[in-house]
Amino acid sequence: MSGKNQKYNKPVKKPEQKSPQAVPKVKVALKPEYPSWLNSALLGGILVVTFWCYHYSLSNQFTNWDDGLYVYENSYIKNLSSQNMKMILFKDITHNYYHPITMLSLALNWHFSGADPKPYYVTEVLFHLFNTIWVFFLSLALFNAMVKRGYGKIKGIPYLAGLCALWQGIHPMHVESVSWIAERKDVLYLFFYLPGLIMYVKYVMENKKSQLALVVLLYFLSLFSKPLAVVFPLSLFTIDVLLKRKLEWKLLFEKIPFLIISLIFGYVAYKWANEGGSITSFQVFTIFQRIMFVGYNYLMYLIKLFVPTHLSSYYPYPELTDSNNLPLYFYFAPLVAIGVTAGLLYLAYRKGENYFRVALFGFGFYFFNVMFILQFVSAGPAIMADRYSYAAYIGFTFMLVYFIYQVIEKMPSLKTLVIVIVAGFSCMLAYLCQARTEVWHNTKTLWEDVISKYPAKVDTTFVAGKGRSEFIIHVHPGVETSYKNLGNYYVQDKNPPDYDSAYMNYEILEQIKSKDAGVYSNLGNIWAIRGNYQKSLEEYTKSLSLDTKSFDTYLDRGITYSKMGQPELALQDYNHAFKMDSTSEMLLDYRARTLLNDMKNFPAAMADYNRLIAIDPRKPEYYLSRGVAEFNTGDFKDAIQDFNRELSANPKDANCLLDLSLAYKAQKMYSQAVNYALKAGQNGYKLPDGYISDLQKLAKAGGQ
Repeated sequence: MSGKNQKYNKPVKKPEQKSPQAVPKVKVALKPEYPSWLNSALLGGILVVTFWCYHYSLSNQFTNWDDGLYVYENSYIKNLSSQNMKMILFKDITHNYYHPITMLSLALNWHFSGADPKPYYVTEVLFHLFNTIWVFFLSLALFNAMVKRGYGKIKGIPYLAGLCALWQGIHPMHVESVSWIAERKDVLYLFFYLPGLIMYVKYVMENKKSQLALVVLLYFLSLFSKPLAVVFPLSLFTIDVLLKRKLEWKLLFEKIPFLIISLIFGYVAYKWANEGGSITSFQVFTIFQRIMFVGYNYLMYLIKLFVPTHLSSYYPYPELTDSNNLPLYFYFAPLVAIGVTAGLLYLAYRKGENYFRVALFGFGFYFFNVMFILQFVSAGPAIMADRYSYAAYIGFTFMLVYFIYQVIEKMPSLKTLVIVIVAGFSCMLAYLCQARTEVWHNTKTLWEDVISKYPAKVDTTFVAGKGRSEFIIHVHPGVETSYKNLGNYYVQDKNPPDYDSAYMNYEILEQIKSKDAGVYSNLGNIWAIRGNYQKSLEEYTKSLSLDTKSFDTYLDRGITYSKMGQPELALQDYNHAFKMDSTSEMLLDYRARTLLNDMKNFPAAMADYNRLIAIDPRKPEYYLSRGVAEFNTGDFKDAIQDFNRELSANPKDANCLLDLSLAYKAQKMYSQAVNYALKAGQNGYKLPDGYISDLQKLAKAGGQ
């Protein structure tokens, strides 16, 4: 057909017809995006770097900042008896927090290692390495889940997860949690907290009820390690936001068990912390001032994430001005904190939903895990502490790594520069982290570091009436503890003790009229050691005028009375202290010695040695002293058993060998008495003339 009016019809494409003889397509297995060994290699490298940062901690010693409370002065962890286990599992044995799993782990350390600090630090570092691994797998799970929830393809996920884990492992703000034995609770609660989050991500993606049950179990274990884990349900909400879960009733209902548990544990933790004196009175600072603290701390923790300098184990509260106001920068801090947070969230919102959700996750996780220690309700004498960043930084670091990745993806020309900056920042963190572990080497290095950050100031004042200048020492009120604990170090930890250096630290506090009763008690001890007992008693009087319930002062004064040869007065003070703490090993030791050697009250001494052996059954000297008490009450059979326990540890103890000889003689077992008398002589004991010959005659006469 042809012509002007002819229509042109487009050819219609016919549907494909399958040939009956067509060969079916074969599915070709896709090559994995990343080799199977990559995760292991990345983790291995991260753990090596992290361990290097903390290797110095393995040579650290106990400090006198709560390590005694948790370990070497805690009678409950020194013997895994059924009674002690009940106390560990069901009571707040530190009068600080209820954390039975933490205390049980320390009890196991003591059971296998005693007072050797190295195994404790090995345990702390191992838990930190495990937590670094958990951060890697949590980040891996989150990034993979984000891909499935519409964030688009994310390249190099193992490397991004590795960077999150590396920064968690080597950040110097985390040294306090790892290199301080008393903070075992930090590394331990995160050891359960992070797998709980990982399992929750799996539950969100797979919706298996058994996974949610495991999340609940891990949450309980985390709470029993440290009460700060009460924020766990809020961390789950941030994951919901990140993974685009719909805001519906199911989301709330599945959190109800977690929230109920949090409310119960939160109430108990607050109650016990308040009873233990860890909660600062609202009378010290006004509510408005505490709101300023919240903004200041929120901002400072973020700043130290990026610039971790001027770190201190003790950050004192600010001194108020003459008009009872905070320093000016505290009033600007909340405005800056709100501005930074709101500004970054707004920028993320403008960039799109995915960016906004990641930002909400990062800021939300950070805030929820730090909110209870922002000091609106003060827990402890310091305004902030490095250890509180241990969990909080995880969410913010994840957000930061994701945004760094986006910068590289959107602006490839900056890739090299960004990688150099990230590498340089990581090297800085590693260097500062390793250096910070050395600060925690022992009590001296710890408190000297604090004093170097907040030194005493000397002001010169001209006194008109006297026509001369006077020097006034000014110490920041919050740092008084540093001088006191450093003074304690010179007396208690240094060998031989340096009483002059200790006195210099205590004297600074006495000159500023410190309200710490322990300062004057310690000064009393020094005067007693120097032999000036009258001055010593004056200092104890000052101490008791400040704190009539000071266990330490009654104990110290009792020890001084013992040195003065006044056992009756010593016993009065020991008994007074016993009413306050019947489990103190030091108190029981001194009281038992007074009862045994000075008062000759052998039954009472025996009772105290029974308590001491229950506390620490490893110490052979307790068996020796109990044996002496048993001997003097006529219980020769039990005395022989206790003397033999001492000899099993110290086979050349000449005094014990003679005691055994006397005990066997009292039992009319003369051959054994001769045997141990000879051993006593061989080991340097000067035996009474005729003692062995008399025993030999008795043995011969008795046919033994």
